[in-house]
Amino acid sequence: MKVVKYLLTVIVSCSIIACNYVTYTPRSKKTKLKEQPSLLIFDRMVDFRMEQMGWPVSKTDFMSKGLKYYEVLNDFPYQETNFNVIDSNNMVFSFYRHKKDIENYNKSNKVDLNSYGGSVRFFKENGKFMWKLKMK
Repeated sequence: MKVVKYLLTVIVSCSIIACNYVTYTPRSKKTKLKEQPSLLIFDRMVDFRMEQMGWPVSKTDFMSKGLKYYEVLNDFPYQETNFNVIDSNNMVFSFYRHKKDIENYNKSNKVDLNSYGGSVRFFKENGKFMWKLKMK
């Protein structure tokens, strides 16, 4: 019983302290859907893989290979991107630090636990490259 009270005290204390540094903004699925990247970007990444015989390793690498790749990421609302190449058939593309999240952080100096962001997993199935988007 003492252990439960101790854990509860620690959790409540951490929650109170964390309120100075983090926040949680409830967002509907519709709002997240509006802020998700264009699906054309992911199709272009598959095109890149087919034409270049490899996945892009960075945003600049992707954008430097042609105008059709540059156009889809030129006005990308996310500041941070990560291209995690697993092998020649698998890659995970992550994106975070949306413009709205940065604006909210500058106003409140608090990190939003429900920030916009997500990842796309690319994989090969039955001889075709496919992708699956997962928003935070």
